[in-house]
Amino acid sequence: MRVTNSMMIRNMLDHLETNMGDLNDLNEQLSSGKVFQMPSDAPIKVSDSMNYKSQLNRNEQFQRNVGQTENWLNTTESALKSGTEVIQRARELTIKTANDSLTSGDRKMVAKEMKELRDELIDISNAKLGDSYIFSGQKTDAKPFEVVDNGIDNYVKYNGDTSKVARRLNENVEMDINLNGHEVFKDEIESINKIYTQLEDESISGEDIGNNLSEMDDSINKYAELRAEVGGKLQRTGNVIDRLEANEIHIKSLKSKNEDADLAEVITNLKMEETVYRASLASGSRIMQQSLVDFIR
Repeated sequence: MRVTNSMMIRNMLDHLETNMGDLNDLNEQLSSGKVFQMPSDAPIKVSDSMNYKSQLNRNEQFQRNVGQTENWLNTTESALKSGTEVIQRARELTIKTANDSLTSGDRKMVAKEMKELRDELIDISNAKLGDSYIFSGQKTDAKPFEVVDNGIDNYVKYNGDTSKVARRLNENVEMDINLNGHEVFKDEIESINKIYTQLEDESISGEDIGNNLSEMDDSINKYAELRAEVGGKLQRTGNVIDRLEANEIHIKSLKSKNEDADLAEVITNLKMEETVYRASLASGSRIMQQSLVDFIR
């Protein structure tokens, strides 16, 4: 096959175009720090990066879920702690009343404080996290407890439901984060309310009022068990967030290795391509000069 000058020039231009394309790719990698700029540059790597990004998004959502769960559980723990203190104070007042040594005035003062303790426990049971009542089950927009006291009726009303509130903490863990407000507070509020009404009725003896002590002891023990349950869940969420944070670091590392350019390698390759490009230009220049001489002849 006869090689003509025009064929040599065409080949030279093709090589120069290839060299310029390689130089452009390397310059883009150097300026962006990324191996690929368009999906067509590296389809498999682009697909892997999209998968890593999806994993990171899910991980971030799980971390938000865990953060919300920790806030919910901490609010629950605080309510149980405060509730325990209220019941303990009500117990002290009940003991004080049980020996029938109080004057009528003293008894009225105790009744007044007992009513305040009842209202305080209701306030505690109506604890909120943001806009959500945490002891209303899934009816988080409903205030859980109120006392109906219209001079005829006197009772505690629960406005929530007994449904569970769950949060997914990772791919494999879903946790019930709420306590049943009806089970946690209704008996306790009713017990303190009953003692208050008994104190208001001077025909009821201190001994009869003292019979409520066993209920209060049961409530204190119940709250201790509930606080232990909440504490265990907080420990578990702490372990989950540690794993999520470690997994986030791992996924980010894989994503970086997949798409971030090795700048030292890019610079080395860029210098090599520049050398090849200059050599191609020099070779092309000689071919063009030879063609011009042939044309003059």
